[in-house]
Amino acid sequence: MLYEPTSTFVSALRLAVDARDLATDTRGIGRYARAILRRLITRSDVELTLLLLGPFPQLRRTSLARALGSNRFRVSSRVRGCDVVWHPANGTFFESAVPAVVTLHDAVPFRFPHPDPVRRDNQQQPFLRSVATAARFIAVSEFGRREIVEVFGASADRIDVVYHGVESVFAPAPAGAAAEDALLFVGDPYAEERKNFPLLYDAYCAAFEGAEGPQLLVVGPSDPRQPRAQYAGIADGDARGGGDERLRDRYRSSLALCVPSFYETFGMPMIEAMACGTPVLASDASCLPEIAGGAALLVAANDRQAWTQALRRVAADADLRDQMRAAGIARARAFDWDRSASLHLQIFRSLQ
Repeated sequence: MLYEPTSTFVSALRLAVDARDLATDTRGIGRYARAILRRLITRSDVELTLLLLGPFPQLRRTSLARALGSNRFRVSSRVRGCDVVWHPANGTFFESAVPAVVTLHDAVPFRFPHPDPVRRDNQQQPFLRSVATAARFIAVSEFGRREIVEVFGASADRIDVVYHGVESVFAPAPAGAAAEDALLFVGDPYAEERKNFPLLYDAYCAAFEGAEGPQLLVVGPSDPRQPRAQYAGIADGDARGGGDERLRDRYRSSLALCVPSFYETFGMPMIEAMACGTPVLASDASCLPEIAGGAALLVAANDRQAWTQALRRVAADADLRDQMRAAGIARARAFDWDRSASLHLQIFRSLQ
């Protein structure tokens, strides 16, 4: 529960939020927005308006209430009667005369621009609107802050770094749980080249060629070009307000989570896995060393041989896994959604 002031009167913050994809986005961005809003919506000093495109926003009220676990909000297609507007998903899609806060999660459309000029422009324009109009930015890591400065030329003093948290459902398995049986990859391995899944797949095949080893399990879309990988298309329960128990169980039953990305600005699966006591192998690129905080086994993002050796090592060395498990659980305690939501609220109030 977030702290609410009792001895000093604080006027209610009238906060408008871009909620176009709030009930449907299964990515980390959607999970982040829901985590913050589920905490703010319980506060008596926050009046929430969810912004939706289209002429009949009320038709989506039920799905939004289910996603947030509460109906303490208004819905609107325009920013009106509000003090601050928050755009939690990179782009700005609602014009307003009140101060705007934008969470810029990454600079992917600029670091990895789409080859088609029309799609490239469609992906980049919402970011550019945000950079031109926002009063403040939220970055999800120090690496993310540097990206905003370097790519968009924004002043660092307009950017606040607020880390994500870990939901309490992500916790170690009880004693006597099933033994670990997989090396795990969470995400879409093909739509985004920066996830670097082909290198992980090649390293896995080399590490366990001709010998029995753990399966490589992908929680995400499947592709017949990688026949040795197994796939588990877990629907995102979080978007429906139903929790993340199935994803947690995948973390718990894995030898290690593999994060071979060469570009991330946070890496939510990494801290969720750590909270579950799952060892983490991650690349040494972008934000991952920052978020890992010394609790992951870091491997060069472009070194297939190094990944091959690391996969063999973590699969064979139970003592190493025990050390990584303890280090990860301790590291995950640094990430707290209640604290994150409180910091968001401070930023919003600074513009009220």
